[in-house]
Amino acid sequence: MRKALWGGVLAASLAVGGFTAHADDRFPPYDNTEEVKAFWKSKPDFFQWKTPADLPNDLKWENGGDLPEMGDPAAKKGGTFHDYIESFPATFRINGPDANGSFRSEHHDNILITLVQRHLNVEGWAPGLADEWAISPDKKTIYYRLCPTATYSDGVPVEVEDFFMTFFIMLSPHIQDPWYNDFYAKEFKAITKYDDHTFSITIPNLKPDPLWYADLPPSPRHFYKEFTDDYPARYQWRKSPTTGAYDILPDGIKKGRSVTLTRVKNWWAKDRKNFRYRFNPDFIEYKVVANMDKAFEMFRQGQLDFYIMGLPRYWYDKAEIPEIYNGYIERGIFYSVYPRISRGIYLNQSKPPLDNLDVRLGINHALNFKKVIEIDFRGDPNRMKSTFAGFGRYTNPALKPREFDVAKAEEYFTKAGFAKRGADGIRVNDKGQRLSLTLSLPNIGPMVQIAMRLKQEALKTGLDLGVEALDTTQLYKKIDQKNHEMCLVGWSAQPPYPRFWEYYHSDNAWKVQPDGTRKVVPDTNNVTMTADPSMDPIIDQQRVAPTEEEMQRLCWILEEMVEAKAVAIPGWESPWYRYGHWRWVRWPKDGNLKNSQLPLDTYVHWIDEDVKEETLEAKRAGKSFGETLRVFDQYKDQ
Repeated sequence: MRKALWGGVLAASLAVGGFTAHADDRFPPYDNTEEVKAFWKSKPDFFQWKTPADLPNDLKWENGGDLPEMGDPAAKKGGTFHDYIESFPATFRINGPDANGSFRSEHHDNILITLVQRHLNVEGWAPGLADEWAISPDKKTIYYRLCPTATYSDGVPVEVEDFFMTFFIMLSPHIQDPWYNDFYAKEFKAITKYDDHTFSITIPNLKPDPLWYADLPPSPRHFYKEFTDDYPARYQWRKSPTTGAYDILPDGIKKGRSVTLTRVKNWWAKDRKNFRYRFNPDFIEYKVVANMDKAFEMFRQGQLDFYIMGLPRYWYDKAEIPEIYNGYIERGIFYSVYPRISRGIYLNQSKPPLDNLDVRLGINHALNFKKVIEIDFRGDPNRMKSTFAGFGRYTNPALKPREFDVAKAEEYFTKAGFAKRGADGIRVNDKGQRLSLTLSLPNIGPMVQIAMRLKQEALKTGLDLGVEALDTTQLYKKIDQKNHEMCLVGWSAQPPYPRFWEYYHSDNAWKVQPDGTRKVVPDTNNVTMTADPSMDPIIDQQRVAPTEEEMQRLCWILEEMVEAKAVAIPGWESPWYRYGHWRWVRWPKDGNLKNSQLPLDTYVHWIDEDVKEETLEAKRAGKSFGETLRVFDQYKDQ
């Protein structure tokens, strides 16, 4: 019988850090009792058990009670919201191989309720799983009081030991996810239980706002009781019970066709402030539709309730339809304040000749994004100044992209040894090697058209770009394994600061073997394979920056260093998002919340079944409501 490496966290008594962790009969012992003992004993300063009497007397508990509600009291519960995804997810795991796909946000990141939540309309923190929290005077220990009624979607209570479990999982090599292994090893110093609902997390370094770093998700112990060295395969299609409003039930999975999220019955937070008017539809169905034009036609027919219309093709050309003229489908533009998607072309330095700086500089000048924006996007978006755009004071304002310039591109290519052109016009070096590289990209929307335009313009400089359009799941798998040369992708950025370690630190590029050779580290976000000994210590300093001023200084330095390496070529960005929705999908009167990246990620929308019936009846009768376009620009230029 295979032996599990984790089960009930308090399955045995052991002395830790001078305090005693007593057996807890609520959780049956598993085969892992001795492994658990050994693990805890190996970290006596990290896992600690104390009593309420050990809590500091001068703590100032906060609860975010003065912050406004997130969501609209007019919101209605019920109905099915129909959306789509380009490809079926490669896994339902939240970590490990293939877990970093785009659908993870839909079924986990945007759904999960952690200890606290950053308010999405004003500055401040609001309760999540924790009803209250307090920060120590040195700002290194954060104390939490859990909501006593918080449960997972399967009804099992959330308890302090589940946060202990998070560390065991994330520190384990079995998850095959170096980013989590590193983050949980370096960013935390201790976790301490005081009673069944009170605990603290200690971080090793002073931070500008420690709540960004000490806000953890729990890991349900009962779900991970079979956690062992075959975790990626064993848990490939297992969906963890969630603390959020939605779960994926077995009948909600139709392999290759759709995934449906079901609202949790009697969800623990359904009546709590900042949650009660959000997460409103009973079901969210994601159909797999690989072609955007097909998806738009399904939207027009009412099979989908919503469509992102940022691309001019959909905002202008395909909007010339009676469904929009008559107001059955409404459109909106919302200006938000959020770090921009880091959309651009990333160069893999482990693939020659991309290890040559002059080649990379030449490529930067050989890519005509200006023409892409003018023609393919009809001038709507702006050229992104850097792939770190949208982080406010932490974005270096001096950075700007290298413009398309045939002469400069040729100069750099010549300097790199590609001085001559072959009979086909492509540059070659003295060994006869052609300056030919493959650009990998998702096979969705206008991406192939954009890539072909970039290819056509690059030919003017003697650079040949092979265009490889892949299913998004295939693309991210290839990138995760670092098998690409160049990729045109967008990384979802998150506040408050740019993350340099996961994208540019040597640890996420190469691992030195005992014989001195280097081996590629897969399944990390360092897709440029940057490994710079002069850059690594600055990245390490940025991770522990104690003040906003120091954080800004280090961010600017690192952004300049990334720019100098010419490995991340900025694409395009917009301060708004544009969308269309059937009239029965409603949003709050202000459109959405300020700190939203896309229309749906705040879950403040709802379905009005009465309006749906009215709309469908009007459509049958040929009645028009008139065209509706709403522009929400209250946060423009902020």
